[in-house]
Amino acid sequence: MSHISASNSMDHVQSSPNNINGSLATHLDSLRNRVNSGDQLEIQRSPCGSIDSNDISSPAQFSEEKESKTEHWKNKMWKLCVYLVTIGMLVALLMGLNMSWTAITASLALVVLDFKDARPCLEKVSYSLLLFFCGMFITVEGFNKTGIPSTLWNFMEPHANVDRVSGIAVLAVVILLLSNVASNVPTVLLLGGRVAASAAAISASEEKKAWLILAWVSTVAGNLSLLGSAANLIVCEQARRAPHLGYTLSFWNHLKFGVPSTLIVTAIGLTLIR
Repeated sequence: MSHISASNSMDHVQSSPNNINGSLATHLDSLRNRVNSGDQLEIQRSPCGSIDSNDISSPAQFSEEKESKTEHWKNKMWKLCVYLVTIGMLVALLMGLNMSWTAITASLALVVLDFKDARPCLEKVSYSLLLFFCGMFITVEGFNKTGIPSTLWNFMEPHANVDRVSGIAVLAVVILLLSNVASNVPTVLLLGGRVAASAAAISASEEKKAWLILAWVSTVAGNLSLLGSAANLIVCEQARRAPHLGYTLSFWNHLKFGVPSTLIVTAIGLTLIR
C-alpha cells in the first residue's frame, strides 16, 4: 500500500507543472481576449513559469493623457489667437483707424477668447483713478473755455519762441510746471495747438521742432512729481494697496529724486533736438 501511495504522489507531483502550465496558458489567452483598442498590455512569461505585467495602461490613464493633449493644443491655439488680435490691433492703429474703437474691439475679442469669469479682472480695476481722470479732463476743458489759458499764453508767447535758446528754456519751464499741475496729457491738449501755431509763424521746420520739444518735455515732466503722469498715480495706488511691502510712495519722497533727475534729463534731451 505504501508503494502505491508513493507512486500516486510522484504522479501527482509530476503532473503539477503540466497543470500549472495549462492554467497559465488559459489565463494568458483570457487576458489577450480582454485587451481592447484603448488598452496596452504587455505580458511576459519568465522561465520559471511566472507572468510579469510590465506596462499596463488603464482606460482612466488613457483618458487623462488624451485630456492633457487636448488642453495643450487649446493653450497653443489661445496664444496664437492672442498674438493675432494684438497684431491686428497694431495694424489697425497704423492704418489710422479710430484708436478708441480699435482698442475696445481688441479687448472684447480677448475677453471672448479667454472665456472665463471676468470678475477677478474687474476687481483689480482702480475705479478711483478712473474717476480722477474723468474729473481731470472735464476740469481742464472747463478751464480752457474760461479763456485764462489763452491769456496766459499770449503773455508768454513772445518769450517762448523756439528759434532762440532762451525761448526754448522758457517754453520748457512752462511745460514742466503745467504738466505737474494738470498732468502731462492735459498740458499737451492745452498747449499743443498754441505752440504749433506760434512756431509755424516762424517756419515749417520750427513747427516740427516745437512739437518735438513739447513731446519730450511733457514726457519727462511726468517724472518730476506724482501729479506729473498718470503712470505715477497708478504706481502710487498700487503701493497703497500693498501695505505688507512696508513702502508707501508719498509726494515728498518722490519729489526728492524726481526734481534733479527730471531737470538733468530734460536739459540733455533739449540739446539733441534740432
